[in-house]
Amino acid sequence: MLKKFSGLVKTILYGKQYPFDEKSIELHEEAYLLRKIVDQDIKELIALERDVYFGETPWTKSAFLAEIHSPIPHLYICIVSKQAQIAGLIGSRLIGNDTHITNIAVGTAFQNRGIGKLLIDEVENFAIMNDCETLSLEVRISNTDAQRLYRRLGFSARNIRKNYYTENNEDALDMIKHLEVR
Repeated sequence: MLKKFSGLVKTILYGKQYPFDEKSIELHEEAYLLRKIVDQDIKELIALERDVYFGETPWTKSAFLAEIHSPIPHLYICIVSKQAQIAGLIGSRLIGNDTHITNIAVGTAFQNRGIGKLLIDEVENFAIMNDCETLSLEVRISNTDAQRLYRRLGFSARNIRKNYYTENNEDALDMIKHLEVR
C-alpha cells in the first residue's frame, strides 16, 4: 500500500519531464547522441513515424507537445545519428508504480542495430530509479517483430485490447515487464 501511495505522490508532485543528461553512445561502431526530446524535434519525429508506420502518423504535433509538456512525470528521449538525424525515440510516463511506454519508434534505416533495446533499457533505468515495479506498453497484434524484441527484453503478454488502434481498429497486445525494485 505504501508503494502505491508513494507512486501516486510522485505523479502529483513531479508532474514534468525528468532531468536527463545527454550522453554519447556507440552501437555497432556508429556514434550517436542520446538526449531529451524538445519542441524543435517534433517535425522530424513526425517524419520518423511516417517512415516507420508506412506513411501514417499515429501521433500529431499536438500529441507530441501534450506529452512532452504533460504535468504527469515523464521521460521522452531520442537518439540522434552523427549526421544529426533522429534515429529513434521513446516516450514514457509514470503512473503510480508503473512506467508506461507511450511511444517507441526506430527509423527503418536504423533498425536491427540495437537502438530499440537501448531506448527501452534507458526507460527501464528511469523506472527503477523511480521505484516502479513494472514497465508496460501496447503493441499492434500484427507487429510480430516488435513483440519478439519485447519478449526478448523480458516482457510478457497480459491481455488483448480490442480495437485499440482507431485508424484501422486493430487489436493491441498489452505487455508488461516486472522489475526488480531496489
